[in-house]
Amino acid sequence: MLQEFVDSYVIVTTDRATDREVAARHRLVLQCTDSGEPALSTSLNVVVNVIDVDDHPPQFTQSVYNCTVRENSQPLEVTA
Repeated sequence: MLQEFVDSYVIVTTDRATDREVAARHRLVLQCTDSGEPALSTSLNVVVNVIDVDDHPPQFTQSVYNCTVRENSQPLEVTA
């Protein structure tokens, strides 16, 4: 499920909990489309592996994580 966040950012959430005993791997297809005429778009397959460490909810060290992906960057070229 996609929720608009700020300007061109989105938050991707699931509609149910990810339980390793049910499915250890999830495949997401992210598609981005611009507002040009004609509109250009691209898609990316993302595989999420759920690790079964324990049955406690995840704990993060930060409340927000930021990164930047520059236009026309190479795959996996992300700056924190």
